[in-house]
Amino acid sequence: MTDPNSLDRDLLQAILHSIPHGIVLFEPGGQIIFANNFAEQLLEFGAGEWRDSSISCMFLEDDCEIFLPNIVKLTREKGRFEGEALLRDKKNREFFAYITTFLYRSGAQDILIAAIQDIGTLKTLQRELMETQRVRSMAKVVDQLAHHIRNPIAAIGGFAARLLRKGLDESDKQLYQEIIYQEASRLDKLLRNLADFTTLPFPALAHDNFEQLLNRALNMIPEPLKAAASKWDTPPAEELQSLSAFMDVDFMARGLANVITNALESGDPTVEVTIQVTAIEDRIHFSVSDNGCGIKPDDLPLVFDPLFSTKNEHVGLGLTISQRIINDHDGTIKIESTVGEGTTVTMEIPIERRRSIRVRRL
Repeated sequence: MTDPNSLDRDLLQAILHSIPHGIVLFEPGGQIIFANNFAEQLLEFGAGEWRDSSISCMFLEDDCEIFLPNIVKLTREKGRFEGEALLRDKKNREFFAYITTFLYRSGAQDILIAAIQDIGTLKTLQRELMETQRVRSMAKVVDQLAHHIRNPIAAIGGFAARLLRKGLDESDKQLYQEIIYQEASRLDKLLRNLADFTTLPFPALAHDNFEQLLNRALNMIPEPLKAAASKWDTPPAEELQSLSAFMDVDFMARGLANVITNALESGDPTVEVTIQVTAIEDRIHFSVSDNGCGIKPDDLPLVFDPLFSTKNEHVGLGLTISQRIINDHDGTIKIESTVGEGTTVTMEIPIERRRSIRVRRL
């Protein structure tokens, strides 16, 4: 039997070149000392072009300062690292990869071995799955839409027919016209909210603070509705400025505005609104509380259902949209309520969507 230790260098390289994943060997300082054929194709290197190159050439510029040194440190100390990374090839084309590193120690010399697998197709499938889940959510809305459209259309048709009757007095005419206008407005609002729900984009993430978020949310609420609050209790501007997260601030403002709007509409006739924002470990928790009428226990499980509303003139998509937005930020939203005492809606999102290994030195 052949002794594995006696295998010559050419055979070992042939074995490495036959592996259908990128294999790159590099020194702790970053100097690449070997790349197999698949790695050359993946990184758009010509044959042997990796020589005199650093492993940093395949990492994004932002990741060379923290992420790459952390990978090297973990590999040298623990013997292994594995995880996802956004890499780039020689033409600066970015692609998602799964990297597994190993440590080979020969006397005083360390060599790091990186196995690189392109997972771009997997990421595409994940995104398509998210789109499928959205389509299912939209289908649920469409299933309920017929009922909500049927009522205003029936009212408009019925009262329009009455207007055609001869001998109708002016007071009845005016009443029927007002009802038709109200039902048409209700239908228009329903369709506009439905359009908002079905066209929500995926968030464009960036670091923003919660002062910007709250200000933009409040700017979306009509002044007459904001006047329903007899008291506002919000964190100081300095505190909100100090709290930031990786989010789409305009997108999040829409979700928060919907929650605040619900709180303002819970009063009879006025309400006290309290907004709190707190950082707990690696997540931001923010809540909107009111001392309004509260939600009945039987209705509480339904508040996020599309088109559910306890108010006839309301469409019932506000909290559904808020939930979608929070979910798209890898967050959660929950509601606690007591009839006659008030409601608290608590949302939380991660401060940093990137893993700590990418943003903090080990």
